[in-house]
Amino acid sequence: MMKRPARIKIVWVTIALLLGGSLVLSASAQMAGAMGNPAAANIIKIRKMTPVKERTPLYKTSVAGQAAGRAPEWWRVVVEFETSPDWIDELEFTYYAYLEDQSNKGLPVMYRGTVTYMNVAKGRHMSDMFLHPSTVVRRGLVKQIAVVVKVKGAVVAMESSAQQPNWWDRFPPVDGVLMSRDQTPFAVIDYDAYEYIRSAAPSR
Repeated sequence: MMKRPARIKIVWVTIALLLGGSLVLSASAQMAGAMGNPAAANIIKIRKMTPVKERTPLYKTSVAGQAAGRAPEWWRVVVEFETSPDWIDELEFTYYAYLEDQSNKGLPVMYRGTVTYMNVAKGRHMSDMFLHPSTVVRRGLVKQIAVVVKVKGAVVAMESSAQQPNWWDRFPPVDGVLMSRDQTPFAVIDYDAYEYIRSAAPSR
């Protein structure tokens, strides 16, 4: 009876080591694919990834607004990047935001959101992704973030706030919560500083 717990513990340690190894291999394989293809490796360089808080922008209109009080704060992550080709047809950014849900006993939650830019010219650009203020207030602060960039399905760049490779693969992703710029009140702020976002395909 005393040997069984020790055996279970050994099994769990073995599983943990295998999972850890698979994460490293996955990250290495992705980056090796990009680095093994000089064209892919030179497509994009991520210069900076910065999480910030932003208050809802206020617009003056001819119609009196109904809202009063202090503007709520959005969570936003901004990625500054540089592209080398003269033109890129489509550039896909997939964002991952991990937090521990303060409304549910610290349950791990990993939000995922994707935005695709079209007709990206050579030069420096910015990309961003948002969390709605109500999500921030209810769920809590984001603890880890990452972004993976793809061209025609191939990974060409990635950036993470954590050192562990592919940490986001350990959590089931929750889609539909992270918001691209065109889904927020920030859509017309610094409009010319951002690339054209591909419209979602109509549902059939």
